[in-house]
Amino acid sequence: MKRVVLLMHGGLAPPGSARNVPGLAGLVRRLSHQFDITVYTLQGAEAAPGPFVHGRAVVRYVPVRLGAHMSVKILRMIRAVLSDHRRNPYSLIHGFWALPGGCSGVAAGKLANIPSVVSLLGGEAACLPGIDYGNMRKTGPRAATLWSCRTANALTALTWYQLHQLSRFGFDRQAGVHVIPFGAEAPFFSAGEQRPAGPPFHLLHVGDMNRVKDQVTLLKAFRLIREQMDCRLRIVGEDTLGGEVQRYAERLGISDAVTFAGFVPHDSLAPHFAWAHVLLHTSLYEGQGVVFAEAAAAGLPICGTRVGLLSDLGADFAVTVEAGNHDGLAGAALTLLGDMPFRERLAAGAKAWALEHDADHTATRVADVYGSLLNRE
Repeated sequence: MKRVVLLMHGGLAPPGSARNVPGLAGLVRRLSHQFDITVYTLQGAEAAPGPFVHGRAVVRYVPVRLGAHMSVKILRMIRAVLSDHRRNPYSLIHGFWALPGGCSGVAAGKLANIPSVVSLLGGEAACLPGIDYGNMRKTGPRAATLWSCRTANALTALTWYQLHQLSRFGFDRQAGVHVIPFGAEAPFFSAGEQRPAGPPFHLLHVGDMNRVKDQVTLLKAFRLIREQMDCRLRIVGEDTLGGEVQRYAERLGISDAVTFAGFVPHDSLAPHFAWAHVLLHTSLYEGQGVVFAEAAAAGLPICGTRVGLLSDLGADFAVTVEAGNHDGLAGAALTLLGDMPFRERLAAGAKAWALEHDADHTATRVADVYGSLLNRE
């Protein structure tokens, strides 16, 4: 098998941990059955743990102190790859996220004379200075991100939405660009088979509590929905805001109808999708929103802001509004909840997409990108 090195700053955790990035962990596991994969990651480097196995891939840590400058992370990654490459050459290098993995991968690929792939997974194309989010906010990260995207032998994005956002900053590459969303894993496709009838109607929000997910808009919309329908809201995700969202729910007078489930391991999420009647999502930005693919697989209608996959797939996949529009979101959700045939049509269309674009399909597409570069070499 061809040797492939993957670079990332997190996303894979040792056995027994629930802290894997949804989609990425499954992708690496599947690819490791087709390629001889070594993963270098910065995650947990401050604890200097030993290597571990994920699928058949060997995961190694690049030691770097907590809070190190981005340039230090990039140089350490390049050094680790080239040192390994000299002993046992790689055939291809793949960086996940533009920084530091993508930039490190492109540079190391050029030095080692092997092809490189960069995958955009998060906020690379975002520019949200109000909440200090996105690579496009500042000159240095913007320049490094755009250089990586332009220079890699192949670039993968999760959505056309990402590429459109990048185009606002002068990115116009077309050759060697592939849009490959993360597909849902098998358990989600049977999650909605036992969904209860309403009312009360169950609204589900899956996402860590942070500024990007914009749970303030979520709670404002839910208050309006609750005024007209008997409903409950369940928020699944880690609280990174120190109880701010919970306090806001109390201030709005809706805390009795809102449940905060906290962090839930990915392999335990399916029952939450089965409980819900509608997924309610309020992000200001998403590279994709893996939760959209998972909700679609579960037959759960989606109502959310027009970002990521919701921007790509449009009205046949979800009901969408502009980011921050809590009035519009509430109205759209009320329309969905009040029209069961509409919910069923929307869910069926989204599920058909999810079946065609599942996690196996994602791995096949990425493997095809590898194959095209390796065959060319």
